[in-house]
Amino acid sequence: MPLGPGYQFAGRQTEIRPAGEPGTLHVRVVDHLVNAGDRKLDSLEVRLPQGPAFGTRNLRVAVEGKEIQPQQSSTVDQRMMRAAFVSPWEQRQRSLIVTEWDLAPKSPARGSVAATAEGFYIADETALPIWQTPPGIFSVGTPSPDRELLTVFAPPDFRILAPGKALKRGKSGPGNLAPQSFRIRPDRDFLPYVIAGRYQELPLRERDDSVTFWTFRPLDPQAAKTAAARMASSMRALSDYFGPLTNGKPSVHIVESPADMPIEFEGVENVSPDELPASPTDPGAIADSAHGANSFPGGVLLDSRAFAQGIDGEAVLQLAEYELTRTWFGWRVRSTPEAQILMGRGVGLFGLVVAAESRGPDERTRMIASLVERYDRARAIAPDRRLMEQPVGYSRAERISSGYRAALLLVALEDLCGHDALRQAFRNIVRSRSGDEAGYQELRAAAESASGRNLADVFRRWLNQPGIPDEFRARYGRN
Repeated sequence: MPLGPGYQFAGRQTEIRPAGEPGTLHVRVVDHLVNAGDRKLDSLEVRLPQGPAFGTRNLRVAVEGKEIQPQQSSTVDQRMMRAAFVSPWEQRQRSLIVTEWDLAPKSPARGSVAATAEGFYIADETALPIWQTPPGIFSVGTPSPDRELLTVFAPPDFRILAPGKALKRGKSGPGNLAPQSFRIRPDRDFLPYVIAGRYQELPLRERDDSVTFWTFRPLDPQAAKTAAARMASSMRALSDYFGPLTNGKPSVHIVESPADMPIEFEGVENVSPDELPASPTDPGAIADSAHGANSFPGGVLLDSRAFAQGIDGEAVLQLAEYELTRTWFGWRVRSTPEAQILMGRGVGLFGLVVAAESRGPDERTRMIASLVERYDRARAIAPDRRLMEQPVGYSRAERISSGYRAALLLVALEDLCGHDALRQAFRNIVRSRSGDEAGYQELRAAAESASGRNLADVFRRWLNQPGIPDEFRARYGRN
């Protein structure tokens, strides 16, 4: 018998297709929910893909065929809405909720959505409605449905990448769009994403691991081979550290974005290039990559500037490693709102250390020293902030400097706990929090459990105070 309010998320069908207006996608989501709690419900909270990063337009929500108007329910997260039912939702009653909208991504704020005549993608773990568990100690309800079907409509000559099992592609219909469906198992597969475009495919093998390039123009064969070897090695190292993604060999997709993407680690808005303290030729400077990137599970989206700069360049390879790490902490485990920098940017940058260590202990030391230098350069532009609060109001430059400190905190934890203990802690988090959120509390609990150490002082110092300890700087700083 249920002891509190809640719901069962029985199923979801999602359709994604180019809309009539160029550069616009239409998304339609049909959710099947059952009131599985101990009382009637008048409303549910849902996080919708609102805001300039998505360019959401023409949003419609209908419950059992009756359109409703969601109301904003949070002053912190502008996307959190309350969907009030037309009539009370009775116990054990099923409800069909249809949400549809147009995506017109015109803001480069996140680079997680793009659409052009040559291709489109939606690569954001928050791009679909996320139903929230009703408040209460014994309330029930998860954001993951019991079953899920994703259908992508695209021109017949488009390649399509998405999670789950690909079903037989249908015939072209109106607008010369052919449907391709994917049956997703939420308990095993990743959250829905889609990459589609008129791509040329270049598959390469590295020690039985596969690295596949999707580009709009042919790649230099030697550059592709060099990049494939590095990406395969890095993926093996990340899979060993954070846990395997599948039962098979790790595979990587490197995909060219059909549109320019925001530069992730550029110093700060309104700072001219001659004010930035580093040179683009610095072999360790991810901050100097003059291109953008984004992640999807087991893959990286890079814009055309990255391929022009050289897919085998060190800055491009490090940015790809950073995004690959987001497969685990971003797509498999989401960060809590107050730990976005620590469990997002911080873990992503720590992935560079994990990948470097697989190439030798000296490489690990050099990578950490490089992160210290980048932290100092970023901090000269904007101070780092606390790592245990929502970064609302933080400037982009403050998020960058704070992200470097978060990565160095993880290095300090590994030094204190030991490589094997922190590795086990991260694997435990991925296993126990898969499909859910994790923050600094979960990280501390997992690290203390794996190492048998009390880490209160370490977390208190690094999470609250700006700067890095003198003893850490003495260990890794370059003379």
